[in-house]
Amino acid sequence: MTQEGIIEQLQEYLDQHLKGMRGAVSQEPYRGDFFKLFKEAYHNNYFDDSSRPILTADALTGVLCTRWYTEDQELNEKKELLMDQLFSKWYEWRYAWDHYE
Repeated sequence: MTQEGIIEQLQEYLDQHLKGMRGAVSQEPYRGDFFKLFKEAYHNNYFDDSSRPILTADALTGVLCTRWYTEDQELNEKKELLMDQLFSKWYEWRYAWDHYE
């Protein structure tokens, strides 16, 4: 999967969470769906500085804010909360894999 494919899938999953079509980000099987995207990014070296776009949690937050935010501040706050929940896991997964794989 390309970087763009991962970003698009992340956005789709997050949209589904906002619409109530999925449970909590930390709940299975949804957490596993996000982990599969993380694993794909990790194994394709999309965290490397030379990757464009890079798929670190910080970079993804920036990309999704640009693409996903609207004029609706209340909705944007909900999106930010979802991203915080997801990307805290993204950081944890990366730390674990960087140190133990």
